[in-house]
Amino acid sequence: MRAIVNGKEKVLPDGATVAQAIVGEPYVPGSSVALIRPLDAQRKLTNEYMVKTPRGCFIIELNGSVFAEAWKRLYHDVVGRNLRWQTSRLHAFGSFPTQLEKSRGTSTYKRYDCFFALGGYDVNTTYFMIARVDMSDDLGLQDAVFGRVTRGRHILDLLDEGDVIEHIEPVVLRMTSQDAFPVTDLNVPVEDGMLIETFVGVKLDERSPLCCEHFLVVTGEGSLPIDEKGFSYSASEANMDTSLGQEYSEVRHPDTVTVRHEGYQAGKIYFYNQVRQLNRSHNTVGKVTNGHNLVHLVPLKGRVLVQPDPVRIMTIGKTQAEAQRFLESIGKVQKRTGDTSDEAVIVEQEPEMTIHASKEREIETMGVPREKVYPLTMDPEASPWTVRYFRKVTGLDHKPVGTMKVHFTFEGMPMITFEGNPKLAADLYPERTFEGRSVRGDVAITNMSRPQRGLMGIRLEESEEFGPTGEEIPGTNLLGRFVGDLDAMMSGISEEDIIYIRRATPEESAVKKAKKAGKPKEGAEAPKKPKTTAAKKAPAKRSKPKED
Repeated sequence: MRAIVNGKEKVLPDGATVAQAIVGEPYVPGSSVALIRPLDAQRKLTNEYMVKTPRGCFIIELNGSVFAEAWKRLYHDVVGRNLRWQTSRLHAFGSFPTQLEKSRGTSTYKRYDCFFALGGYDVNTTYFMIARVDMSDDLGLQDAVFGRVTRGRHILDLLDEGDVIEHIEPVVLRMTSQDAFPVTDLNVPVEDGMLIETFVGVKLDERSPLCCEHFLVVTGEGSLPIDEKGFSYSASEANMDTSLGQEYSEVRHPDTVTVRHEGYQAGKIYFYNQVRQLNRSHNTVGKVTNGHNLVHLVPLKGRVLVQPDPVRIMTIGKTQAEAQRFLESIGKVQKRTGDTSDEAVIVEQEPEMTIHASKEREIETMGVPREKVYPLTMDPEASPWTVRYFRKVTGLDHKPVGTMKVHFTFEGMPMITFEGNPKLAADLYPERTFEGRSVRGDVAITNMSRPQRGLMGIRLEESEEFGPTGEEIPGTNLLGRFVGDLDAMMSGISEEDIIYIRRATPEESAVKKAKKAGKPKEGAEAPKKPKTTAAKKAPAKRSKPKED
């Protein structure tokens, strides 16, 4: 038994399952796999046939009768026959021999009905006829209608006696669930000759670098959810919280992939299977190169593996050594800066966007000691708006290591604050805040109810009144906990310094919770103040937090 898997022919044992067929192919457990019957099998199931003449083509739709089954056996014999004669009532193509059983009696025909008839009641002179008007007659075969002309009817009026039927073929206009279907159960048996698709390949369009990066970020998080299905497209709403701009737009042909960059549902990804007109709100990000059927067969709320070309060139978060191996595997040369040791963690990459990096031979990777990338926790269930804001401002929404720029600090200050984005924080609604007291290591953001909205902070000393940004409880949205070494972070830190942060692992979070649970009771010796730099006078354009 043979099957075509992602364009490659494989020989499989009889009774092989999908799991056996896709061994070695790209696949993510739980995502859909498309199974497509071979064209010959699809043609057996079709009920439409295209008839080609010198004047053009017309389509016959079969009616499911016994004579329709006879047509499926006989249409090859009709090819090459000419329009023997025509009247105001009918066209007659033929003749050709058959083994149909003749039967006398008047039959009723409607305009555009297709039927068999006999010349002189002789099955050796069988005709294929098309009614031009509603009519009744005895033509040697009673009730022998097998279908109707449904499209291209105007061609019938152009035909002349002697015109030859040049070609007839079954038409698969659109695959049905009988022809092609998705599965997630890999124990389904494979049929001989089946086409199997396990992933959707997309060749990226370099004319939309920003939207391509968005596409790479979304598809890099595992299989892609399909959240909407229309007649002409399948779409994913995996990440519609993004800021994009006008790039390359064109007519959306089948296999075109776009990202909506403005308006309602910006960030939504579309895969097209029908032509749609130009829409400037959509940027073209690529063309489907594999999985043409799969992406449209995936059921609503199903998932599909997407593999872009080129792959995302992202080294941030890797060690210098890991980045070197990755870059060499895609034919790039690494230029190390900052901490160049193998174990240093990369915090910046140049160029950062994949489309730009793909054109460069050399990629610059800046490293810092591992301990200089500080972990913290986030609680998206309790504070979804706060986590959303923080991820966007720090860059953690599209890379593993984010940045925070010091806004205000001086020696003895009970917290340190970092610059935010007041415009983005305009919809930062009040969410979970600190209860009873804000403790050392709490991370919070000033919400939209305060003038300093968007300001981020870390608490250095416990307080019952003020949070990590110096605001009182109503103005403080708690993000999570700083679980790195606060003393190390504060050592020598100055305003406008950049610190690098990442999301804490579950293990780091668990350790921090355990330590917090065992903290000294009230009245015990207070923790020592962290070392800070000498006091600096803040620039006039900056505002101090409320707390003194």
